[in-house]
Amino acid sequence: MRPRLPAALTALALFAPSLPLAGQSVWLNPTPPPAIRIVRETARFGTAAKHLANERAWVTTLQSKKVPYSYVGTVAASGAPEFWFIGGAADFASLEQLDHAYQQDKGLARQLDTLMAREASFVTDVQTILATYRADLSYRPVFIQPETRHFWVSTFTVRPGQDAAFVSVLKAYAAAYAAAGDPTPWVTYQAMAGGTGSSYYLFVPMESYGLLDRELAASAAVGGKIASPAEVAAMFTASTERVDTQVLTISAGISYVPEEFANQDKAFWKAK
Repeated sequence: MRPRLPAALTALALFAPSLPLAGQSVWLNPTPPPAIRIVRETARFGTAAKHLANERAWVTTLQSKKVPYSYVGTVAASGAPEFWFIGGAADFASLEQLDHAYQQDKGLARQLDTLMAREASFVTDVQTILATYRADLSYRPVFIQPETRHFWVSTFTVRPGQDAAFVSVLKAYAAAYAAAGDPTPWVTYQAMAGGTGSSYYLFVPMESYGLLDRELAASAAVGGKIASPAEVAAMFTASTERVDTQVLTISAGISYVPEEFANQDKAFWKAK
């Protein structure tokens, strides 16, 4: 991947044996991991095939070392030509432990540094984001399951000093979804570092694009359950500077997940 830098996601590559396997276990159930690291790469036009090959080589290298950490690789199906790599852990301290532990395997570091150097030919920009799970701003939270194929992601940039108002808006929408009995889960993360201003990421896991159709059909029912809709709309306008919405498609070939997770849907996660 991109500068998973020797102190970023690359560093997530190795745990000291004594460390808890938080980076593995977060993928073995759908509960959202408390801390995530997102690495966003903007791809250079016309390099997709070589880029994907380099990312697959990265996964093969980690597999050869049986590195006890996991991440999911995705390709943007809308918006800018981006790759998002998402890894989770029990807390940010665990991510720091991983960063330190990576340095202990010099052979692995050299292999990954070689792969990372090639990324300059495929990538024009990189952004690394640390984000914390906001259970209070999530609805029926599920992050990823073996059958998940896409993420529908909304990135909200909040105006300075308007976080409280924005939080009220998301809580109002969560209450409306609950009142309407909408079954679609969504998970919210708040950027702690690396975002643009005050940023929130709302992830909707999808098995297929059919969920987009269902949400369109249900939007009126959900909207009808919003208490004081004019007030909520005004708060949203006042608090939100920018919204970017993307569909990210999971690529099994550039994802590094535990065997126990992959074995639940071998046709997808282990496809040759």
